[in-house]
Amino acid sequence: MIIPPMSGNLEKTIFGAMIHPSAFVHPQAKVHDSAVIGPWCLVDAGAEIAEGVILESRVHVYGGVSVGKNTHVYDGAILGGPPQDLKYAGEPTRLEIGENCTIREYCTLNRGTVQGGGCTHVANKVLVMAYSHIAHDCDIREGVVIANSCQLGGHVRIGEYATIGGVTAIQQRNQVGAYAFVGGTHKVDRDVPPCTKASGNPIRYGALNLHALRLHPEKFPEERIQALSRAYRELYRGSRPTAEVIEELKKGPEPLFQAFFDEHWGGTLVRP
Repeated sequence: MIIPPMSGNLEKTIFGAMIHPSAFVHPQAKVHDSAVIGPWCLVDAGAEIAEGVILESRVHVYGGVSVGKNTHVYDGAILGGPPQDLKYAGEPTRLEIGENCTIREYCTLNRGTVQGGGCTHVANKVLVMAYSHIAHDCDIREGVVIANSCQLGGHVRIGEYATIGGVTAIQQRNQVGAYAFVGGTHKVDRDVPPCTKASGNPIRYGALNLHALRLHPEKFPEERIQALSRAYRELYRGSRPTAEVIEELKKGPEPLFQAFFDEHWGGTLVRP
């Protein structure tokens, strides 16, 4: 493992990990002996830091947070602060961050609420760029990229390998489907379906996100891409009622539609 340059010296501690003398790690935190805890970091009781994790400087990891192996957290990030929800009454809730994630400078990720299931979840291989916020009870799936200064409200769901452009805000309880792309500086107040591109003000459907699909040819052979294209042509340009087409997609063979139009779906959808 390559240890990044840090001011001062790192020291082995009773945890076995490399911990800077200015950092504070609570005795009831669980820290793997290969982890690196940089200057002025705080790791609270009940936090779990896995193998190969690097916390740069001034990172605060609250109790109830687990950070998966080989995740790299940069300066000033706050992981697992209390949810910013007036219903929150101090209940023990969690933030779970997967393996091989990158969380850049000054990001804030809040714990869940009891009403929302009790956990904010960030899956493996997620990149969260600087100054972004992930609110309580969000569900961020594998391979998602969230660009700088994005703001995600509570209960937002982002499907695997979706990309959110910089300075975009996603309203609470909305979702962005798997392999979708949302442009930068937008307000997302309707759901963005899987494998599509959305942009504009108000946010609108643009086209199939062929770039993302062709990055995963093993999952998206040409016949599947053509089936998705036909589905969106019917949904957005066909003559049948939208609700009727959605019901058909929910019962069809495409698993991405089945996952998107589930009990989480609030009934909104971007329009062309």
